[in-house]
Amino acid sequence: MLNRLSDKMNKRLDILLYVGLFSGLGIFSYLLLLNYSGFSPQVAEELYSFGACLFCIVAFNIVGHFTMRISSWLNDNYALNIRNRWKIAFIYLLVMLMFLLLNYGLLVTAKLLAGASHPFTFPNGGRFMLIVVWLVELVILGLLLAFRAMRNMLYLQQHAAALQKENNTARYAALQNQVNPHFLFNSLNTLIAEIEYKPRNAVEFTKNLSNVYRYVLQSQDKTLVSLDDELEFLDAFLFLHKVRLGDCITCQVDVPDDWRERMLPPLTLQLLAENVVKHNSISSARPMKINIWVEGAFLVVSNLVQPKQNVTSSGIGLQNLSNRCKLITGKEIEVCSKLGVFTVKIPFADE
Repeated sequence: MLNRLSDKMNKRLDILLYVGLFSGLGIFSYLLLLNYSGFSPQVAEELYSFGACLFCIVAFNIVGHFTMRISSWLNDNYALNIRNRWKIAFIYLLVMLMFLLLNYGLLVTAKLLAGASHPFTFPNGGRFMLIVVWLVELVILGLLLAFRAMRNMLYLQQHAAALQKENNTARYAALQNQVNPHFLFNSLNTLIAEIEYKPRNAVEFTKNLSNVYRYVLQSQDKTLVSLDDELEFLDAFLFLHKVRLGDCITCQVDVPDDWRERMLPPLTLQLLAENVVKHNSISSARPMKINIWVEGAFLVVSNLVQPKQNVTSSGIGLQNLSNRCKLITGKEIEVCSKLGVFTVKIPFADE
């Protein structure tokens, strides 16, 4: 909440700063061009008015607004794209020419309104003054754009550092959950029992256990993985629990094939499935079904609530997942527990 209020205040301050800056540029250009562009005394007297100055200020603010929009678009799309940096230089060159045309257009408009002869020419050093004013504007504008680019780069670096921190935290937590002695002890006990009573199942159990650990280790260096990889991992992960708990936990996946290549943070489904097993009572008398489907731009995972006694949730796992999604996609997860159904919506990363 405080961060949002701070962002709104910063945006308002930026707007006031830009309005003041471009208004100042408009007044500066108006006075300099009017006094040193070789206008005749009659024409200069006609142009000395509040309305003419206000028109110049409004024109500079309109062009300045579009310049800031262009700057924001370039920073969002090309700041980290080295191959297309030439596009930034080309677009900024067009912006520079736009300010030159703005100054020239204002002078021509002023001479036309004042009824001056030869409105498209500037004798007595007018052309030189036009170039001087334009160069001064470019210096000020260049400093402003450089400041915005540096601020955006700093934000991206902070964003990347925060994302790396969240990923490291989530990966460590996931690895810890998978490799903790309790999980390993249960898995080995189950494996021993399967070897003794069901040797064929023991082979399948070992393969899935190996797949689970392999996926967890391979995910350590990834920021995003495909939904198809997550679903394949989930099958292996749930198989281990099915063998240990009995065939009383199932997963219904209703995801179109063209959505299976969409990306999301690694070990997302592991966290949600682990929460289902950890916080719910599951048995042959109370089977558990996990439903997974796509809704809009979200992956939806839901299950019935069958709470275990004396088990409380800290919510740290879901909060870490939400933070990771926020950093990667700009959206947080949506959690809803209503009418005995627990639902989590995970935003897909943009393609």
